Amino acid sequence: MSATAFLVETVSQPSRVAHAAQVNSYSTFASVSYDAGSCGADDTAGVVERPGIKKILKVSNTEIYVAGCFTNFAGVAAADYVAKWDGTAWSGLGASGDISAIVHDMVMYKGELHIVGEFNDAGGDVTADMIAKWSSGAWVGLPVADGVNANFGRGSPRDLAGDYAAALKVKENNAGTSDDILLVGGKFSNGINNGTSGVQFPYTRNIATWNSTTWGSIDTDSQPFINSAEAEYVVHDIEVVGTSIYVSGYRNSATCSSSSTNRRNAFHKFDGTTWTKPITVIDCPVGFGTGFGFYTMEAVGTDIYVGGTFTSLSYVASHLGVYSTTTGTFSAFNSFSAQHGNGAVVRSITSVGSQIFVAGSFPGAQGTSGGVARSTTGSSWQGIGRDAPFVVNAIVGDALYNGTDSRLLIGSAGVNIGGIAAADGFAVINVSSVSTVDAVSTDVGTLTPSFDPAVTSYSLTIPNASASVTFTVMASASGAAIKRTNSTGTIAMSSDTDVLSVAEGATENISFATNSVSGSSTTTYAVAVTRSAAAPTSTSSTTVAPTSTSSTTVAPTSTSSTTVAPTSTSSTTVAPTTVAPTTTTVTVPQPLVSATKSATAASIAKYAMVTVPAGAKVTVKVLSSSSKYCKLVGSSVKGVKNGLCKVTLTVKPKKGSVVTKTVVLKVS
Repeated sequence: MSATAFLVETVSQPSRVAHAAQVNSYSTFASVSYDAGSCGADDTAGVVERPGIKKILKVSNTEIYVAGCFTNFAGVAAADYVAKWDGTAWSGLGASGDISAIVHDMVMYKGELHIVGEFNDAGGDVTADMIAKWSSGAWVGLPVADGVNANFGRGSPRDLAGDYAAALKVKENNAGTSDDILLVGGKFSNGINNGTSGVQFPYTRNIATWNSTTWGSIDTDSQPFINSAEAEYVVHDIEVVGTSIYVSGYRNSATCSSSSTNRRNAFHKFDGTTWTKPITVIDCPVGFGTGFGFYTMEAVGTDIYVGGTFTSLSYVASHLGVYSTTTGTFSAFNSFSAQHGNGAVVRSITSVGSQIFVAGSFPGAQGTSGGVARSTTGSSWQGIGRDAPFVVNAIVGDALYNGTDSRLLIGSAGVNIGGIAAADGFAVINVSSVSTVDAVSTDVGTLTPSFDPAVTSYSLTIPNASASVTFTVMASASGAAIKRTNSTGTIAMSSDTDVLSVAEGATENISFATNSVSGSSTTTYAVAVTRSAAAPTSTSSTTVAPTSTSSTTVAPTSTSSTTVAPTSTSSTTVAPTTVAPTTTTVTVPQPLVSATKSATAASIAKYAMVTVPAGAKVTVKVLSSSSKYCKLVGSSVKGVKNGLCKVTLTVKPKKGSVVTKTVVLKVS
């Protein structure tokens, strides 16, 4: 029977050696929880998972801010939409209700925390709509001068009720901070209101400046978003490289623009004189109907990494691309688009040393179910932390935070991140350089030699009755990525288990390469698995006794009388044929399981050679470790994607014992 698709668990002593417990790469600050808040435009578009944290800002080890769509963060009543970590405890800024809706971004400008979002009247200040700063223990607005906004009657820079701010960036002009400019992006349909009803500051549609006193425009005679159609591209991120300013554009719409010219609004550049659109070719995403464009950017040296929902950027990049400010061209980064496919959305990007970390959601990509992937130039992508939330909205690299170690700060809507009950919405991933495996166990057979993290080569013999063996591999650091290689190829493991099929009398090789969270080291463990050959069939000889026949005597003929002696024939005895019993294996084809084909419980029982008495109840259950490969539809098993689907088969007769077996089905 083919073991590729069928595994029956046997009772045996597992190969397991106790070592130090796995080090959890995840931690959090104190106890973190939150309640849902008002999430605004991103919630409507579905572009980020909500509620939860959307943005993280680190000023120092004792001054870290989180912002997003939440209230009562860490159980603090005043921690609505913004919260602060002081190295010991979480706190709010102001009083409960001071911020009324989602905060999209935040930055330190001239020593004060500035926030932007979709809130009104921050801290009760009527000028603090969509942008505010924390100054002298209170929230205050950045009002327009010499007049009031007729729409609100209070001097707010918001021109229309539906406008909001979503991005902040400080442009440093000289060594000091006195002439630094705060760049503010978002959705300003007509521009920033100048204090007069229906009048805006010129050239401030979706992007404007604040110099700590007055509002203004980046350029005095041009702007990137010229008309209302272009203004649909909300500015979600801003970067500064050298003297040039780069602005993202993200269109929150269920449909993508059919105009290639319109789609170029995903990215703008201002070189100090002129606004340009560096994109020449970019296409709509497939299988993702909640927006289009560049959602996030991260400047690393002279390169800008851009992420969002897009395909065919300059014909080479999807979801993640790199713009060289030196050559003015886009390129892909380590084939991210090829590995992560349609439907992915990149929500945040950061770097630690030479490593690039990408956060978001990557459906259908093995090894990246945790919502964080890592790569460096010339290396492949690997998922980081299988216990991370499926979607990560924010990620910040914190290199050498204590002088030696590095870490990642992540924000999400997820709860119990990394298996930590107190990590709801916020967690820390230790960027560990440990690449060893702490434990390897098998469901059958015994490793030789006994497992030790320092030993990397093993052999394993399994009985003929076991057509396959299940390995459970535990990395020493929970965030490390493991890739399995056997004769079928190499895959990134999305769980701690993997099944290897072995033919009768054959040897199969399998290896597990563990790459550290930091990407700086890899350790490979190899196992040669031999399945015992079948026992020879024994058949007894057939013995037949010789036939014995007596002679027949006829008396001589006499004229007077004729006497014939009776003919006597002895019985012929044939010894019965004796044949030793043989074991016959009847191969039953596996029921088809795919995205369009389902296998019934009865067909699975037949395949597993489990007798189903009349009137018995037959049920199947998909194991949680296989939920990404198959699912239960009614009483049948249906495929989700190619892989091995492990199910529990239960046969409960009207009388007698219940039979339970574990069966592995190949999904193709």
